[in-house]
Amino acid sequence: MAARSTDAYIVGLNDVLRGLTRFPKEAAADLRTASGVIAERHMAPAWRAAALNGAGPWGPTIADSVRVKRDRLPSVNIGSQRKKLRGGASPTMVRYPSDKGQSGRGGQHVPTAFGEGGDWIGQAKGYVPAALREWGQALDAVVNKWSVM
Repeated sequence: MAARSTDAYIVGLNDVLRGLTRFPKEAAADLRTASGVIAERHMAPAWRAAALNGAGPWGPTIADSVRVKRDRLPSVNIGSQRKKLRGGASPTMVRYPSDKGQSGRGGQHVPTAFGEGGDWIGQAKGYVPAALREWGQALDAVVNKWSVM
């Protein structure tokens, strides 16, 4: 399973998401739809641009692999297992080395072609304030809509 990471930490988020289970399933569907729109508007373009600008020759392939997930929180998947690069590498296989370079992960051997890496993953975080603001508004709208029923 691929590593999961977050770009922001929200105190009390688990309690909020747990509380949403008391609402009808349609409320969760509304939140998932709004989260997908937010991810498509803010997250996906930021991650694609970061990959294109900083992941070297692997950037276009990694950028093409950015997909919006359908979740209660805005989120994206980056990479895929389908071999899309010459030599049989997948976007997931080059995602981390293109960012960190030869230092590798956990002592893994990383080809010298990755050099020092482009630190492109750190460049993609600028969307966080706007996405969080919109998600908070979407959450308020869902709670207001479904709490009166």
